[in-house]
Amino acid sequence: MKFPHLASRRRLTFAIGAAAATLIAGTATLAAAAASAAPASPAIPQCVSHNTTVWTGLPGNGTAGSVYYELEISNIGRHACTLYGYPGVSAVNGTTQVGLPAGHSGAKSVVTVPAGGTAHVVLRVTDPGAVCTHPVTGHELKVYAPGQFHAETTPFTVSVCPHNVTLHVDAVHANAGIPNYSNS
Repeated sequence: MKFPHLASRRRLTFAIGAAAATLIAGTATLAAAAASAAPASPAIPQCVSHNTTVWTGLPGNGTAGSVYYELEISNIGRHACTLYGYPGVSAVNGTTQVGLPAGHSGAKSVVTVPAGGTAHVVLRVTDPGAVCTHPVTGHELKVYAPGQFHAETTPFTVSVCPHNVTLHVDAVHANAGIPNYSNS
């Protein structure tokens, strides 16, 4: 006498066993392929202050009410690094800040700066005479490159308002902002 339900169970058990064996073999194949693949390249680290230097491209380009300058951030390290966002910028006389820190705007993106390469931001200086009656003068810019906590100063004489924002920067851009400039 045959028991049909036992035959069905055997076929089902065989099918489940075959599916499990196929799944295990497929997983082993994937694991072997992953192990033999080249390791993922490490992420490019963020730029650090001891590997960057800040300088200003002069002269500026003026328009009605503002003058625009290229504020350059060069990678003086031995390896590529990344910058993201806005620098902190203030006019100073020695250690004394004059006026308010720069405002910022523009879309942020990660910029990779190769060893020896330069990135830039655009610095806009609003005519202080259009904004206040008693501007003050700073003789340097204090600059925190994006993502850094150590500031650098660069010579730059500028008149700013003591209580209104007259300096503005945009987000960091790839490459030097000076046309035809090459630091290689």
